[in-house]
This record gives sequence, structure tokens and C-alpha cells, in this order.
Amino acid sequence: MESAQNALAGPGSPGPRILVVDDEAVARQIVTDALADRGFVAEPVPDGAAALERVAADPPALVLLDILMPGLSGLEVLRKLKGDPKTQPIPVILVTVKDTPADLVEGLEAGADDYLTKPVAPAELLARVRAHLRTRELLAQFEKNREDLAAVLEISRAVSSTLKSSEIFGILVDRTARIVQAYRCSLVLIGEAHDTAYVVASHDDPSIRHLKISLRKYPEIRMAVAQRQRVVVNNIQEDPLLAEVREHLRGAPFVSILVLPIILRENVVGTLLLRTSRLTPGFTEREIRICQLIADIAAAALQNAHLFESLELANVNLERLALVDDLTGAFNRRFFFRRLEEEFHRARRYKFPLACIFLDIDRFKPVNDRYGHLVGDQVLKEVTEVIRGSIRRTDILARYGGEEFAILLPMTPLEGAVVEGERIRQAIRTHAFGADVGPVHMTISLGVSAFPAARVGSVEDLIARADDALYQAKAEGRDRLVASAD
Repeated sequence: MESAQNALAGPGSPGPRILVVDDEAVARQIVTDALADRGFVAEPVPDGAAALERVAADPPALVLLDILMPGLSGLEVLRKLKGDPKTQPIPVILVTVKDTPADLVEGLEAGADDYLTKPVAPAELLARVRAHLRTRELLAQFEKNREDLAAVLEISRAVSSTLKSSEIFGILVDRTARIVQAYRCSLVLIGEAHDTAYVVASHDDPSIRHLKISLRKYPEIRMAVAQRQRVVVNNIQEDPLLAEVREHLRGAPFVSILVLPIILRENVVGTLLLRTSRLTPGFTEREIRICQLIADIAAAALQNAHLFESLELANVNLERLALVDDLTGAFNRRFFFRRLEEEFHRARRYKFPLACIFLDIDRFKPVNDRYGHLVGDQVLKEVTEVIRGSIRRTDILARYGGEEFAILLPMTPLEGAVVEGERIRQAIRTHAFGADVGPVHMTISLGVSAFPAARVGSVEDLIARADDALYQAKAEGRDRLVASAD
């Protein structure tokens, strides 16, 4: 995008292009000269029809538009520009004479961004042009940041929806390559030996699953692992870091390299490796920032999917914990708290919503007392299956203890968690549990809390609010959901 800051650039660095539309040759020349003197590329246009043709062929950074012109008037041109989604964002400054206030009001109502009166004072002209270019640049940056956040959210949701390593690998490299327009994006996991790694996914070759490589040929990866920091190589033929492998890089189809460490429990377990072939080498700060977010997401995804079992990762020393409750098949309490810590940290850091549901089977003890623990166990298993069928793939279901369950809902506000909780409650309420003694009907009570909220500043707060809400649901008669009120 053309930057307003380039307006002060020297002759070798032309600034933004301004379309000057005026049927008076002298007026066009005065404005064109004033802009050109300050580094802008000023393009004079004599009438409205020609202006629309030029905008369609090559959209300018800003349009200076005279109102009173023969043929297609300035107001007609303005309406066409602001009525087209492709040209609507282009700032338009109307230029008018002092005795046409009605035309000026009509122009502003039609979407003009500002106005100047003839004769145009050069100082005022330059000040208005710079102000609107700065505003447009800020809006464009805001939109780009919004798109980046949406892209990161999409990746996070996608990798959270599966525990299959091949799917997670493919999502990470494909989406990252698309964002950065990389020649190649690869996910590399570090092996047990210090000089060994494994390429487990590469967006340009889906067949790659477990390609063993020697890190002696990749000094950029070695540095990222050793320093636990990103490594940026703007030009592979000039960077001294690659001196030892320069001969092997001659004729390489890429120019720049970005290596981002994937850190899990204070250990670098892998890297996100990107290469670009663009003519202008290097990576922008925006690209590095968004790729770092993806690397952070990758760390959590790698852990959750147990991706290290077959990749000689003894240096990571991952704990071989039992993650699943033996009876129900849901995650256990220990795993729930581990994921809760991770998701809460991510939610607070990136301002994502996070919700938690506590639910308890109503009057479960009489079932055990009347039918025995085997029937009670069978009911617990079926409750788990009914809940699992009512939640999203991205949600984390755990048996919290006894007949109590907990559900973690990443990127979900309180309202969304309430909808899901009610869906679960209705599913349990209408389900006939097929115990050996005949159908057994059960109900549940639920408490819901969410972050961000006024009284939720920690993991403990999130748990306490959900627990309090569950207690209130029990006290109010059971078979109901209560949302934490903040």
C-alpha cells in the first residue's frame, strides 16, 4: 500500500499517486505543481469521464475532484466512486468555489471525505492530503490486523478440532504458507540426537510425513534451537550464517528463510520453517508476528496430540501421564487442569474468550444404592457418550470426580457456553439410559462461567464461578443451568 510517509521522500522515492480532476488547465497545474514539489505523484485529468477510466485502470491513493465540470460533474463522479465497493475506500477531497454551498453539502452527504475552496492554498492542500492519507493508512492497517487475527483464530480452531497428527501438521503448514505466500512451509521436529530432525509436513509435498534430516546442513535451524529465538535470513546468498552451506544453496529457488522455534515446557521441540522466493527478500514484521502466533499454537497442538511418541524426542522428557479416565473414556481431572492453564494463558494473552461448564448428575447416589455400582458405572459411561455427542470437537470434556464433569470451551463467550449447556441438559433429560434393570432416566445440573469477566482474573476464579453457579442450580431444584453473573 502506498504510504503517506512517502510524501516527503526524495526524487528517487516517489510518494502516493494523487488524481487531480479539474477542467481548468491553470487550476490543474497549480495543484499538480504543489503536490509534485512535496514528492507526490500528481496525475492531472481534465474531466469526470477520464477520471473514472483512470481510477478503474489504476486506483490512486486519493482523488482531488472539482465539483463544477462540463459533461460528467464532480458530484456524479463522486457518487460512482463511493457507490462501488472497489473504489469506495479511496479518499475524495472536493474542490469548489465559495459561492456553491449547496453543491458542497450535497457532495459531503454523497460521501466526500473533505473539501477545499478555490483558489486552493498549497499549504492547506498539502495538510489535508497528508491527513487523509494517514487516516487511510491507519484504516488499512486496522483491517490487515483484523484479517490476521481472523486467520490465527481459524488455525487455532482447526488444529483444536483434531488429535490426529497428520491433520494438525497439514493445517499448520498449509494455512501458514497461504498467509505468508511462502515458497515452502515446513514443520520440523527436533530428534533425540542433537544433529537430527524430522520434517513431518511440508505444504508443497503432502507425501512428506517423517523425513529424517541432518541439522549439520541447516545452520539456521541450529541457531533457532540454540538461542530459542527466531532466525531471519533475508538473503541466502549474502547472510554469513549460511556460509558453511552456501555452495549447496547456489541456484536455490528461494531467497529468504524464517525459522520460528516451537517451545514446549521450556524446550525447543521443533521449528516452523518458511522460505520465500519473492523478488524483494525478507519478511515483514507483520508476517513474523503472525507466524510467531502460529508457532505458539503449534506448541499446544503438538502436546495435545501426543505427537512425540515415535520421533525420538527424549530430550523433551515429556511426562507419560494417563490422560483418560479409565471408566468413562473422558479426559481425567489432571489433564483438564493442564489444558485449562494453557487455554486461560492463551485467552488472556490474545484476548480470546474462554468458557467453563461444571455439571453434576442429579440424585445419582440413589441409583447406586438401588441398582448397585455396576449399573451406576454403566450410567456414567452413557452420560459421557451423550455429553460427547452434544459438544463440539474443539471442546474438552473431563470427568472431574465421581458423578461430576467439567467441559472447557476455547474461544467461546458465556452466551455460547449457555447454549451448549442447555443442549447437553436436554439431551441427558430425554435419554433413556439402557441399564440392565431397564431404562433409567437422569437429569443434570450445570454451572457456567467465562473469561473475560469482572470477577474472573485467574484459573481459580473461572473454576470458582462455575462451581458456585452449579451449587446454585442444585439449590434451585436441580435439572437446570445457572450462568455466573458478573
